[in-house]
Formats: sequence, C-alpha cells, structure tokens
Amino acid sequence: MDQNNYIGAMTLKAKIADIAKIAGLSVASVSRILNGRGRYSEETAKRVRQIADDIGYYKNRSASDLARQSNNTFGVVYTNSETHFSEPLIKGIMGQAATDKLDVIIMIGKRDDEQGLTKIVQDMIERRVFGLLFLSIQPSQSIIDILNHANIRALVVGSATEHDVSYISSDDFQIGYQATQFLIDKGYQRIGLAGMDVQRDYVGLQRYQGYRQALKEANMKAAEGLVHSGNFSYHSGITAATYYTNEQSVDAVIGASDEVSLGLLNGFHDLGVQVPKQVGLISIDGTELCEQSRPKMTSVTQNFQLMGTRAVREFMALEDSHNKIETVTIPFEIETRNTTKQD
Repeated sequence: MDQNNYIGAMTLKAKIADIAKIAGLSVASVSRILNGRGRYSEETAKRVRQIADDIGYYKNRSASDLARQSNNTFGVVYTNSETHFSEPLIKGIMGQAATDKLDVIIMIGKRDDEQGLTKIVQDMIERRVFGLLFLSIQPSQSIIDILNHANIRALVVGSATEHDVSYISSDDFQIGYQATQFLIDKGYQRIGLAGMDVQRDYVGLQRYQGYRQALKEANMKAAEGLVHSGNFSYHSGITAATYYTNEQSVDAVIGASDEVSLGLLNGFHDLGVQVPKQVGLISIDGTELCEQSRPKMTSVTQNFQLMGTRAVREFMALEDSHNKIETVTIPFEIETRNTTKQD
C-alpha cells in the first residue's frame, strides 16, 4: 500500500506505529520526535509531524502521564441545577486552568443522586484525574472516602459543606445576616425567607441562622411562618409568592437564589402585588438575571468567577497538605437595584 492510500485508510485512532510505518522509522524514534526528546534532524521531525497531521494522530495523554507517573488533568462535577451561577464558576475555572496549562474533564450529574454521583467519581478515577472540583455539590462522606483511598484531591466550590473536605465559597451565615440587616435598615418589618430547605440543606441552614440572628439583634421575632421551603428553583419562587399573598403577609422577602427571586417577582406580578411598592425583594447570587428582570433585582452578589479562579489555585496548593481541610471565603457585596425601597 502506497503512502497516500495508507493515509486514506487511517482513522482518528491512528497510532505512533502507523506514523513509523509510513515514515520508515522505528516506533521509538517517532515517539521521541513527537515528545520533543532525543536527537533528530529538523527535516525528519518536520516529516514525522506532517504525517501525524495527515493521518489524524492525537497524542494519548493518559498513556504519556502513566509513563511519566504524573498527570495534569482534573475533573469538574456539577449538577443539572435550576440556578445559573455554574457558568461564571466554570469560566473562572477554565481560565485559570488554561493559564496553568491544566486539562479539565467536565461531567454533569443529577442533584441528590448519590448512586449517579458515585458512578461519575469512579469514571473520573478511571480517567486518572489528579483531583475533583465539586460545583455547589455536597459529596457524601462515602464519596470523599473513595477519593481519599484513591489519593485524589477534592474541593467543593461555591458552597460550604459539613463534610471532611476542603471548600471555597461565600460566608452563608453572613449572606443571611447581611441580607436581613439590609432590609431591616430599609424599614421592613415582616421579612420572609424563601426557596431553600433550612433544615436539611447545609447552606440553607447557615443562611437561616444568619437571618434569625439579624432579627434577634433588631428585637424582631422570627416567625416560622415567614420561612417558605424550596429547592432554589424558579418554581419555588412562584409557590412562595402565592403563599405570602394568600396565607402569610410580608413586606419583604429574601429569595434563596436569583431563580427563586425571579419566580417571586413574576408570581407577585401575576397576583397583582407590586414590587417594591407593596413587597420588597432581595435576591441571593447576583447573576445576570438581576439585571435582566424588570424591575431589576436588588441582590447579595457573590463573585462566582473569582471563586472558580481561586479554586484552581487553592486546588493545586492542596498537594502539599493533602490531609488538611482548607477553607477559603470569598467576599460578597449587596447591590441595590429596583426591588427595594430607595433611600
């Protein structure tokens, strides 16, 4: 078979042996050329690289990493969440990974699916990643134990966690506290908290405790009826708006996410309740939805892109403190827009 016919028969699974056969060189020589090692003429190197391009050869990084006993690939796991903050998180992660010349494998799982998440983690281990970033996912202790046994680093990003794993996030107690204090300072008296499970969800519990503390310091009673549970979704906001309109009056609400707050905003609108004239609204997250809504939503704005960037930096530093739990807190700010009283 001549070279042109041989090339035509190649597929994307072309191997170094195929290049060696066409070039009339040993496999070892071709390997050295493609990996930039050893001595060879520039003319030969150019010809080998051209053949590799022609037949669609792609370097097997896993095999190369195995030979070097090293790896520069880490995994990112996130869920099919109702919220939009994953996009800036991933943007920050990918930008820093490119700067550090790291490769990233991204997989998506279902929220609260322990079996599915375990399968994803096992798949990542088989791909020989050196570590995993969990985006606002609470990996169970059993999953953390699997990673520790495989000597793989783990870091939760965008969410605090009660498990024995390092994490980088905002201070959720302070988010609940400062959002509530902001509304109190605006003169609101009956402040609702909507869209999250404040008993079983760790982040929800932290924000709820901050909410209660702010009310306590202002000598305001924390009425249990003002808290409406949910799963951070738009639908949670819609149902909360109906609840507050028909069953429990409020003059302001803290939405657990921008999606919840958008649901509250639209739900109140459909029920004839005017925001902010009749009910004030502050959202938690501060993604682009706050600027896209009408009226624009006041928000506790978290810096998710910075979280992603810092996560990769801190992730790499964990190599020197593998058994030590590290936490990093990213500052947030309150941005006043049009769903709360104006000064």
